[in-house]
Amino acid sequence: MSSTQLRERIAALRADAQQVGELLAQQAQGMTSEELFEVTGELQGVLNCGEGAQLVAAAHAACHETRLTERGPVEVHHEVGFIDAMAGTEVSLATGVGQWVAGRRVALGAALSERFPLLLGKVLAGEVCTATVQKVVTVCEGLDKAACAKVDAIMAGKLADLDPGRVGAFTRRVATRVASEQLAAVTRRTARDRFVEVRPGPDGATWWTALLPAATSAAAWSAITTVGGQYADKDESLTLDQARADAFADLMLRNVNVTANVTLGIPVITDTTPQTTAPDAASGGEFPPAVGGQGLGEAFRISTVFSGCEMPGIGVIDVDTIEALLQTVPLDVARALLDARTGTVLDAVTGAYRPTTGITHFVTTRDGTCRMWGCDRPARACDLDHVKPWPQGETSPANLGGLCRRHHRLKQRGRWRYTLTPDGTVEWVSPTGKKRITHADHTIWPPPPPAPRTQDRGPATHRELLLQSATPPVSAPPTDWGEPPF
Repeated sequence: MSSTQLRERIAALRADAQQVGELLAQQAQGMTSEELFEVTGELQGVLNCGEGAQLVAAAHAACHETRLTERGPVEVHHEVGFIDAMAGTEVSLATGVGQWVAGRRVALGAALSERFPLLLGKVLAGEVCTATVQKVVTVCEGLDKAACAKVDAIMAGKLADLDPGRVGAFTRRVATRVASEQLAAVTRRTARDRFVEVRPGPDGATWWTALLPAATSAAAWSAITTVGGQYADKDESLTLDQARADAFADLMLRNVNVTANVTLGIPVITDTTPQTTAPDAASGGEFPPAVGGQGLGEAFRISTVFSGCEMPGIGVIDVDTIEALLQTVPLDVARALLDARTGTVLDAVTGAYRPTTGITHFVTTRDGTCRMWGCDRPARACDLDHVKPWPQGETSPANLGGLCRRHHRLKQRGRWRYTLTPDGTVEWVSPTGKKRITHADHTIWPPPPPAPRTQDRGPATHRELLLQSATPPVSAPPTDWGEPPF
């Protein structure tokens, strides 16, 4: 079967699934709950098959390595199980899911294809979901192929009937029986690989993830639960989960001096562009010192559109919380002036290859994160890439985009290329024409369309004058936000 025929079959399957969904939407009201639960279970088998097929495709795509040489990119094919460094990003761009999720799918597909073929067969048959086999693969990370083959043979006959909550423990018992020494070595290595990380949660909140030795976790959880219980006893309005969260934060910050450096993008309306908004020779190519609400001058008016500030990798902090933070955690606050009509930070240019400190601050403030689709690495930790290579392309914010080292290398491979628009929007295009768009961290809304040109018809009528007087000023926020960026 050719790749074209394969894609045609996938398109037909997708159309069939759409028809089933539309049929359910029409008839679900007339079905009993027992019937609907039965259909839900049957559809899970379909999802399992589709996810299994996607894992196979991702695993085989990932074993094609692209190496950058003096002669240009060279592709090297490996056995399935090898994962090219950019495979997760490529899958993210192809599927539209986040890079963390894409990377997990690639790793799971490679592991099943190389070390757990029987479990992969169960997924492809629709009998087991990918979340369940992921638990088996996680327990067996670090075991050699022979040990994984033994676990695969035992688990393939039992996994479909196991309680999902017991899969990890059961797999661990099986792995201990077939490769106890390897599992002990993995446990010791896991303790060395401990980490803690954060990622944005719902607005105003952040998810925390940590990998700690079990003994340390037990002691920490006991402390959090004990202090949280004390908080809950004193304040009956707190749930136990809320009290534990408060205890977790308080225990972390106890006897610790914290200073956070934050740059807030403040939208302003510019009547005229003052000289102080761009670096000049007298300041050594730097932006003027950070200021608060004072010193903006008559040329500026603060825009009414200021809904908070997003900290890359952390989440959105609302306006009220910013004020509270200033009272609890010392903050060094700088400001970046944005044109509220276009949503862009004010410009700067240098003729050198390396951007000045001022331009670097400009671009990292505008971008916020790496400009690759799905990547949330903070821009301050990224390379500043010339969209159009220097010296043909100038060193200015209009030609610079923040790319983390991984995605800078992906861009150098030449498969995915990107363009940067004046408002900071980035459009990535694949060799087949597939597009992915990311928006700058500091963009408010697109500039308003120009007013239509009309012929001079003499003095305006009384009604036209009334309509003109009722028209809001340009600086007023739009009532219809439309598509992002905004």
